[in-house]
Amino acid sequence: MRRERALIAFIVGALIMTSCNKQTVDVPQSTDPVFRVDGTVDGTPLTLVAGDNNAFMFTQLKEEQGVPVYSGKLSDGNTAIEIEIFDGMIDMPMHNALNNFPSEFIFARKSTTPLAVFSKDLFPNASLINTVNWIIDGVSAGTNDVEITDPGVYGVCAQILFNDGTSNELCSELILGYERHANCQIKHFLSQNGTLSAWVVDPQVEIEKIEWRLDNALVSTDSEISLADITPYNHVLRADVFFVNGVRRTKNMIVDGSLSGKFIDDLTMFETGTLAVLNRDFNIRVKLEEDGVTYSSDLVSNDLNAVVFDEISYYGKDATGNTVYKVRAHIVANVKDVQGVNGTKLLDFQTSFGIAIPKN
Repeated sequence: MRRERALIAFIVGALIMTSCNKQTVDVPQSTDPVFRVDGTVDGTPLTLVAGDNNAFMFTQLKEEQGVPVYSGKLSDGNTAIEIEIFDGMIDMPMHNALNNFPSEFIFARKSTTPLAVFSKDLFPNASLINTVNWIIDGVSAGTNDVEITDPGVYGVCAQILFNDGTSNELCSELILGYERHANCQIKHFLSQNGTLSAWVVDPQVEIEKIEWRLDNALVSTDSEISLADITPYNHVLRADVFFVNGVRRTKNMIVDGSLSGKFIDDLTMFETGTLAVLNRDFNIRVKLEEDGVTYSSDLVSNDLNAVVFDEISYYGKDATGNTVYKVRAHIVANVKDVQGVNGTKLLDFQTSFGIAIPKN
């Protein structure tokens, strides 16, 4: 009878949770539990076993501020433990996260100071600029001075209005609060006779090739370019930079063909000026849901805590085909109510857990 109840609970739960975009993982009956949590919340015993009391193991590949997050959540509908791992190779296409996992996971910490400040005054020709409207991920974020506090990958556009009434827009993808495995900037010089020279500075890794485009037209694949007869208008110069380690970064700048000083430098200057020194690569976050309240480990200091996975082994696929790995660990973490009402709790538990981790 116990086996029949667990099987019925699994089927019903799978039907309900599919609409929530979380994927259940098929588990055997709880006489041989695969996924479980055993420990305490502020000293009060906590046990969750997939297959018992309507408890299920959900896995999900999520995204936070443009960064992949590998997630697993064990829940019985009233109490839940969720473990999340932030990707740490976000500028490396087709990487295998498992091959790059650290031996010890530190806890993510919510930023309380800016990671970057986008300011009109930081442009070298700021005296010619009236206002800068900053657009971040397609949404207006403010005028002239904007701060970013959350780590992530951002699409940043500067809509610039010059004092003479003309305007330009320059966009760039910026990585903030995560390690960059390759980076560079582009610089240019426009001579009085209209000859444009451009080159890459400060490449952190050897460059494989560069594709230069002027107003979207491919003009060169040389390491440096020299283009004659630049017309007296504003132009967008783009460099698609391919590094030997597989990273690709795109850099853009505005070239002022009128030589009136209304050029706009590559926005990389705001990326490399990142104020935070602690990156979030492969940081871990633990969440507790209890009595309708969500608690999170990134809202409170866990500097003295760390997580070591005793085992990481392939388990199978979830309902959407995501690769699920079983991890075993002892986790101690402080978690705080995300609403700031119910304070902090201490979690201390052993777990065998399922986490969705892509294997490229």
